[in-house]
Amino acid sequence: MHQEGWFEYYANIHNREFGNIHGNDNFFPWHRRFLRDFEEVAQRYDRNFALPYWDELRDSRSPASSVVLSSRFIGGNGFGSCVRDGLQSNWNMGFPSNHCLVRSYDRGSQMQPWYSPEYIFSIMQRYNDMHNFREHIEYSLHGSVHLGMGGDMSTYWSANDFAFWLHHANLDRLWAQWQSWGHGSTMDGQNQNGSPMSLGSRLPHYGDPVSSTMQIGSGRMCFQYAGGSSRRSAKAMSFVAEPPNSSEDGNADAGLHALPEHLRKKWFPMLANGQAPSGAPMNGTRSIQSVSRASGKPLLYPAPLTDMWVSMHKFDRNSVSQIMDEARQFVAEMNGAKYLSPY
Repeated sequence: MHQEGWFEYYANIHNREFGNIHGNDNFFPWHRRFLRDFEEVAQRYDRNFALPYWDELRDSRSPASSVVLSSRFIGGNGFGSCVRDGLQSNWNMGFPSNHCLVRSYDRGSQMQPWYSPEYIFSIMQRYNDMHNFREHIEYSLHGSVHLGMGGDMSTYWSANDFAFWLHHANLDRLWAQWQSWGHGSTMDGQNQNGSPMSLGSRLPHYGDPVSSTMQIGSGRMCFQYAGGSSRRSAKAMSFVAEPPNSSEDGNADAGLHALPEHLRKKWFPMLANGQAPSGAPMNGTRSIQSVSRASGKPLLYPAPLTDMWVSMHKFDRNSVSQIMDEARQFVAEMNGAKYLSPY
């Protein structure tokens, strides 16, 4: 694909449509269509190809240490900015001009922490409309990964980097998870022109109706995420991000159930009043608390979006500030309650 110019082709599309697909509610359906386009072309070369996702939330504490960024997979930080190991080692990219594939971590040899599984799990529980769900994801996890990786990933042509495809596949997986919680046909907000978004709205570049992207495993969206639909429908944090220690899978929600009720109501309404959602462990609060607090770590404060990133996307600065403040408040209140994360 690289030799035949497909990465340049997709980087060009992403660059051209950038203002139409960010900062508005085309974001999720357009990128799902874009991912499927890439996957379909890759299947011309290998019919068994399936686009993987990067469960980056489980790496959010120390992103640069992720095995995904090792030489065994997509490679890590640039050497003199150019990527010299992994899948795209020594690749020269043709868009927007000839250059080596660049990565430049936002903390030198390391990256600042990304948003935690707990915060993303909280967003997914608190918002039942597309506009608020999209805005909170786009202004948090979406931006922090792009900015943390730097280089091509922090440009209009970020699709040059295979990390882009892994990252957006994970965002799409999180949208699919949220859809399975009763939001299968939820579409609202505004499109790139400020007009109301609906299932009949047409996707930029493709012209397909939004409705054609809404149900994975159907029509052109002929794919599924690992675990199957019954697993996705379970409202448990381990289905949002797999715990680093597989033995913790059944206890990933343990500390959340041990939180004071006012924090559960505020940040995790599905867990309020002691109601364990489907897929969550059914242990008593006392034993849950001891399990969680014996093995976890306090949450870290994620890096905010940069002024450059906000300007580049033409985001509403007041909305960004409110969401950044909320994210910091979340960490402060969770740590104040002595919550310890299994991630």
